[in-house]
Amino acid sequence: MLAQQNVLESKERNVRRIGCGSGIFTRGILAHPEWSTSIAELKCVDPNDGMRAVFARTIKDPRVSLSDGTFDNTGVPDDWADLIVSASAFHWCSDLEGAISEFSRILKSDGTICFLWNMQDKRNYAWIRQIHKLCDPYQNHIESGKATVDEWFNSWRRLFDLSQYKNNFEEPEEVTINSKEIRTLETFTLLLFTRSGVAVLPDSEKEKVREGIKDIVQNSDDLVWVDKKGELLEVPFATLIVVMQRRPQPS
Repeated sequence: MLAQQNVLESKERNVRRIGCGSGIFTRGILAHPEWSTSIAELKCVDPNDGMRAVFARTIKDPRVSLSDGTFDNTGVPDDWADLIVSASAFHWCSDLEGAISEFSRILKSDGTICFLWNMQDKRNYAWIRQIHKLCDPYQNHIESGKATVDEWFNSWRRLFDLSQYKNNFEEPEEVTINSKEIRTLETFTLLLFTRSGVAVLPDSEKEKVREGIKDIVQNSDDLVWVDKKGELLEVPFATLIVVMQRRPQPS
């Protein structure tokens, strides 16, 4: 994508990470040979004290700073950022108008926004759909009263209908990249237990979810085992990447 290529081709970019969490994606950026060398400053923000504590313990880089903040209150100067990145977080934004106003304020005239989500591939795999059918009802219990998790998740797309987005940004570019991870049944289960609705369940209810996951995994036709005896399986992912380029403003 052109917007992404332009960022990579230019050196010494100021990057704002919003919703940085415990730093998983940030560590990936810093380890990537192209992205890491293109960063001048990487300012990261997250509203959760616990997440920031893990981030601070695990990331030590003089270019990286960490602070409290949200999508609509990033705490950086006007026209500072070449790139705004949000990984697996923007669906939590409760004030889309406030967010796009803040993005417009802090982005340079040729700046770029990139959202991405690394999700299990339920579109192409029946066993992943079964996993979501098992876990989604717990999400519905806490997610804003929406009819389904998908409806709640995709509500962030209303951003593109806002006049401030239309006036300041080009049409978004989207791509989905498919990949696979090798996980044990236990590490896959623990990954699912990080979902907010499941994470807050009492232990007795979590045990029911654990047994449900095990039953689906052991009886699915389209699941690929790397080592069934050792409970080592292939987990398919579909990473959605959305890139938004700032529109040149009239002089």
